[in-house]
Amino acid sequence: MATTDLTVDNELLSATSIEAAREARDLNHLTTPFLAELERYHGAGQPSKGSGHKWVGSFETGSHSSATRRRTGYEQMDLTFSGVLTPMVLTPAEVSYPIGISAVEEDLNGGDLQTIELASRRAKAVMGEAKRNFEEQMIRGSVAQYEDWNTLNGASSNNAGRGLLEAAASGTNIIGGFNKGTHAALPGAHNQFFDVGGSFNSSGLVGLYRTIIAAKARATDDLAGLTVIASEKGLENYKRTIQANERYMVSSGDQALDATGMNLLISGVPAHVSTYMPKGGDDGMSGTDISFYLIDLNSIYVCWSKVLRDGYFSMSDFENVGNGYQVRVAEILVRGQLWVESWASSAVIANGESF
Repeated sequence: MATTDLTVDNELLSATSIEAAREARDLNHLTTPFLAELERYHGAGQPSKGSGHKWVGSFETGSHSSATRRRTGYEQMDLTFSGVLTPMVLTPAEVSYPIGISAVEEDLNGGDLQTIELASRRAKAVMGEAKRNFEEQMIRGSVAQYEDWNTLNGASSNNAGRGLLEAAASGTNIIGGFNKGTHAALPGAHNQFFDVGGSFNSSGLVGLYRTIIAAKARATDDLAGLTVIASEKGLENYKRTIQANERYMVSSGDQALDATGMNLLISGVPAHVSTYMPKGGDDGMSGTDISFYLIDLNSIYVCWSKVLRDGYFSMSDFENVGNGYQVRVAEILVRGQLWVESWASSAVIANGESF
């Protein structure tokens, strides 16, 4: 069978597979809370940029002029000026995932409907894998083929040039040429940090509240953008700490008490659990567990690149490979970059895995 004799039309195969991939679920499925929170706050695939090989941002790191005290009106004004902006230059990163189906597979699957089902299942599987890989890169970093993407995990020495949130009160990572260590005196250049010290029962709750209060006081916009991403043990320890003081009530006759309800807020900020939180045994972590991220989505978010193709997990049409191959391939594209406008309203709470 020649390449041009593939049985199902590319357009039909693409349309059904793309629709199937939107609801990707399989036995490898894990929640992707950071991606879900980005969609909740900014909308799916937003914010985005339409062009640019380099994305240039800047931070105000100095004073443009100095004040002059006026008493008589004859004082000479100080006209000494200086630049106030320090640039940050980021490059959009791109990762793609192929989906393939051969003429032999079409023939063995016995018809058009079976071929469409096979392609749809593969599209679902690849879309799920793409979202899991992306989520892991954002939360933990060090995902193969995602080396060009930034990550939230700035505690790992492997991510010194890409990790945004550090397990330290004053960071030293260099992000897009912006050296946080050089600007150590600027509060906006560093995230909030608290070390629970391995005993959540002793200082975990105080550390959470203290850190979130400090972050809220420095939020750059409305507080609706704040969200907490927690490890399984960290959220378990938080629930265990507060449960002794919880009280439960039934608001209607058909409801029952649920003492294990996990729709948790921490100081009014929604909390979500992630299986990808960085552990002390990970490469470059030096024994530090990150138990909680507090992320201000106004200041730290993914900017998606949309040029000829949509970089937000978009799937292309199936196309024949040619050159003698009886195969056609579609592609799922992930293109953009994790962006930062300020660090001060986000936080890391470390070493809260033990109660």
